[in-house]
Amino acid sequence: MEYFVGVDLGTSSVKFVVLDESLKEVYALSRELRIGFASDGSVLYDPEAVLRTVEGELRALSSKLGGDLYVGFSGHSPSLVVMDEQGRSLETIVWLDTRASSVLDEAAKLMGEKEWYYKTGLRLSPIFFPAKILWIKRFKPSVLERARWVAQFKDYVVYNLTKQAYTDYSSASETQLFNIRGFYDDEILGLLGLDESKLFEPAASHTVLQHASNPRTWLVLGGVDSVVAALGGGVVESSTASLSAGSSACVDIPVARPVLDYEKGFETYYHVLPGWFVLEASLPSAGLTVDKVLELAGLERGVEEEVGLDKPSGLVLVPYLTGSRSPDWDSSARGLVYGLSLSTTRLDLLKAAYEGIGFWAREVLELSRGLGLEVRQVVVSGGLSSSNLFNTITSSILGLEVKKPRVRDLSPYGAALLAAIGAGKIKFSDVPRLIEFEQVYSPRPELVVAYNALFQVYRKMKRVYKELGGLVE
Repeated sequence: MEYFVGVDLGTSSVKFVVLDESLKEVYALSRELRIGFASDGSVLYDPEAVLRTVEGELRALSSKLGGDLYVGFSGHSPSLVVMDEQGRSLETIVWLDTRASSVLDEAAKLMGEKEWYYKTGLRLSPIFFPAKILWIKRFKPSVLERARWVAQFKDYVVYNLTKQAYTDYSSASETQLFNIRGFYDDEILGLLGLDESKLFEPAASHTVLQHASNPRTWLVLGGVDSVVAALGGGVVESSTASLSAGSSACVDIPVARPVLDYEKGFETYYHVLPGWFVLEASLPSAGLTVDKVLELAGLERGVEEEVGLDKPSGLVLVPYLTGSRSPDWDSSARGLVYGLSLSTTRLDLLKAAYEGIGFWAREVLELSRGLGLEVRQVVVSGGLSSSNLFNTITSSILGLEVKKPRVRDLSPYGAALLAAIGAGKIKFSDVPRLIEFEQVYSPRPELVVAYNALFQVYRKMKRVYKELGGLVE
């Protein structure tokens, strides 16, 4: 018997989903991870611990299920791992780490910002590999001298399970070392002093590799978590957007060709759908903003059920607690709250956090319309999508139907579907018919009017954060 396993390598957890031969879920598990945040912008993340978790769970599943396992992956990105010949991490800098901000000017001197963008589809940012590599060269030069591989975190895990150096196109593309036309860019590698022999070979997301020690387990490359989640929600055409909202948030719109517009601020990179690309916007602190509000307000998780949906919070919150990625690309940006009064409650502040994420998503969709894309519905996933409050608010802010799949965690589910595709069980074209929706949220007219007005305040607030950036050490 064959089983199809999806593994989502998240920032704060690793999630596993198992589908049987009829593609029904038979098992799900989540393992929490420890991460820490240091004052210098570094994120304390233990790659070996994650690898041990994946190895242990796959070993247990193989023993428990007794059949052939096809294992697909989704992974946080862009997260750099510098590896030695044995596959051990010499240095890991995950996507949320901001240390490379200190060398961003150096990257801009190597090549103009617009040239970086039109070569790779990605704006120059400390989140991508070039800035991270420059930071390592400046502060830890011996790491690169000892390096055998420079890879995405997901591919570090797959390499250690298979001993084969492959990456999928979405992961390769989101390094910013990969030209949008489909190859590692010689000019970029030359500017960084990085040899292509240190990079994994790109292959299709459904490429199958043999497990190094278990002959009944095969690994399927998978891809970047947000586009794997989009696949898991059946988002395979440009009229539907995927809103994946966990610790961070991503809006993903599939496009049949690269859509490049520097001023709009989107990322464009390879999708897990063969021959397709994704137009993506990212918010680094979505669920992280909600978590911080819960912490500061002394609220417990689950308190969202007490929040009324009859009117907006009366506040406007810009959720840039860890800076802005797209569309603004300003790592120095910080969160703002407007409208506090003596009548403001803790629940008002919590609702404002959800609203701020919704306002960000609305701005993204309005920008996409300027590129000729007309999104008619949104599929939500991630931890925040379990909240009726979040989904209702988001629908009313966007003025669109928001569809919540029956499967809650679309990244591991999408990874399991990629495993089934790699095994030849299904085709990509089969995926939309497999998706069932638990609930569809429609805009509430009384909220739409109020949120239209508050959205204009949100846009004005964003013009303020740059002026306040000097207050942040």
